[in-house]
Amino acid sequence: MKKILARLALISFALIASACNTTGSTQESSSSIESASSELSTTSEPSTSSSALSTSTTTSKDPNMIDNQLYTEDGLKVYFKAQGARIDKIEYKNKQIAKDGFTVGRVANRIAGAKFTLNGTTYNVKKNDGNNSLHGGGNSWQGPFATANWTKVEQTSSMIKYKIVSADNDNGYPGEMTMFVTYTLTQQGELSIEYSATTTKDTLCNPTNHLFIDINGNADRQYKNINLQVNADYYTPLQNQIPTGAVNPVSGTQFDYKAEKAFDGAKSYDDNYVLNHITNGDTIKAATLTGTQLGVKVDVYTDRPGMQLYKDGSGNICLETQMLPDAINHPEFDIYGTTILRAGETFSSKTTYHFSKVGA
Repeated sequence: MKKILARLALISFALIASACNTTGSTQESSSSIESASSELSTTSEPSTSSSALSTSTTTSKDPNMIDNQLYTEDGLKVYFKAQGARIDKIEYKNKQIAKDGFTVGRVANRIAGAKFTLNGTTYNVKKNDGNNSLHGGGNSWQGPFATANWTKVEQTSSMIKYKIVSADNDNGYPGEMTMFVTYTLTQQGELSIEYSATTTKDTLCNPTNHLFIDINGNADRQYKNINLQVNADYYTPLQNQIPTGAVNPVSGTQFDYKAEKAFDGAKSYDDNYVLNHITNGDTIKAATLTGTQLGVKVDVYTDRPGMQLYKDGSGNICLETQMLPDAINHPEFDIYGTTILRAGETFSSKTTYHFSKVGA
C-alpha cells in the first residue's frame, strides 16, 4: 500500500509540474501577441505609392479620433462624408468658413466636345455641360466622383482615407481606375489632400477638390472684407468656357491678383491661372485668401501647374488646383505636364490648404 501511495504522489507531482509548464507557455504566447499588437498600433501610416494601394483597414483604436472628423486644439474642425469623399464643412471657432469640398474626377474642368484622342483612338465621354464634358461627365455638373459613395478605408485622429473603383468605360473613359484620396490635418492647421490612382488601361487623370470657401464665416454674400493674392503672371483665355490655347498676361485684366488686393466680387470668375513656378520643395504657393473681418486666411500650396478661380452666387470662392483645362486637346499645354495616366504607372498629387489667423 505504501508503494502505491508513493507512486500516486509521484504522478500528482508530475501532473502539477506539467500544468505549471503549460501555464508558463501560455503566458509567453500571450505576451508575444500583446507585443505584436503594440507594434501594429504604432506602425506608420501607409504611403500613397502603388505598393500601398490596398483595401485593408486599420484595426488599431486612436483614443483621440472622432468618426468622420479631423480637428485641431485651437478650434479648427473639418467634417467629412463618404459621398464624393468630400469635406462636408470646415469650422473655425464654431464659424463655418468652408463647405462642400467634393472630389472631382476623373478629369477636372471641361473637355471640349466631350471627346479626345489617346493612342490613336478617339473616345467620346459623357456630355453634361452643353456640348462639353465637365468634371468627368456623369449626370451632374459635379461629375461622377462627386456623386458616388466612396469607401472609407482608414481613419486616425489626424488622417482619413477614401477609395473608389471606376469601371472600364465609366462615362466613356478607358481603363478601370482605382483612386485613393487621403486627407491629413496637422495641429498647425494644414489640411492636405493627397491623390493616388492606378489604371488598367491608358486613360486620363486630373482630380481636384471643389471646396467652397467663405473665409469670413458670414452670410452677407457680398464678397466684402476679402483679399486675394494669386501667384500667377498668366492665365488661359476662354471662348465659351474652353481654352483658346493662348496663355496671356494677367496684367491689365480682372485676373491680376499678383499683389494682394481686395477681391472684386462684382465680376464673374470661372477661369484658370497658370501658376508661377516659384517652388518650395516640390510645391508651389498658389494663392492666399484672407478674411479681414474674421481675421482668418488660407494659403494654398500645390504641385499642379494650374488653379481655377471660381465664384458662385452665394459668396463662396473656389481655388481648384489642377492641370490646365482641356489639356488633352491642347498639345501646346504639354510643357505644363500631362493628364494622361499610363497603365502600370501611379498618379500622385498633393494640395494643402493652410488655415491660420492673420498675423500669426
